[in-house]
Amino acid sequence: MFPDEMSLINNESVAAEQPSALEGSGSGIGLSFEELFERYNSMVFHLVCRILVDREEALDVSQEVFLTIYRKMRCFRGESSLKTWIYRIAINRAANRCRWWNRLRRRGTVSLDEHLSRGAGRTCDIGDTLESGGLSPEESLVRQEERERIEQFLLRLPVQQRVAVVMRDIEGLSYEEIAVAMNVSLGTVKSRIARGREELKRLLNGTLG
Repeated sequence: MFPDEMSLINNESVAAEQPSALEGSGSGIGLSFEELFERYNSMVFHLVCRILVDREEALDVSQEVFLTIYRKMRCFRGESSLKTWIYRIAINRAANRCRWWNRLRRRGTVSLDEHLSRGAGRTCDIGDTLESGGLSPEESLVRQEERERIEQFLLRLPVQQRVAVVMRDIEGLSYEEIAVAMNVSLGTVKSRIARGREELKRLLNGTLG
């Protein structure tokens, strides 16, 4: 396990023992671990990758997510969507990794610029949900540069805002789904997304000014 893991949003054991009722009951009951992994591994990887903006980190954290799922499968009582339960675990693990990097930066062990350069060339294309067909080479280059700036600026957001923005604007989840997955109120979700969007806008405008 990664060192100094502390839950930012909700402890996975609590999430497992007290699942929410977002999408009805028992959507994944009866699956073997192998079937569960096959069904959800892509979802977990892409969510974690878009939060961490680093493919290698996301692969590592995704393994932690499924190890946690394997250990806690018996705790899942089918009172909520299995997908939502997995989202909670993935968010926690990704947030823990973000906290670890933040502690390194606060201690001066690594700077944000070093962290960004470390992930250069292995980031996650957060723009793959946006249409890019029919663009000229020049337009494609501009679009790629915009994606890279957004990836860098996402890392500058507080983790809670980053998670909320990623889940809403990139993953396309509803406010209600995000609230359940993050175990916070609807108003808190909307506030985090609004603040995150405003900060991203400010950072992007700063690079254009």
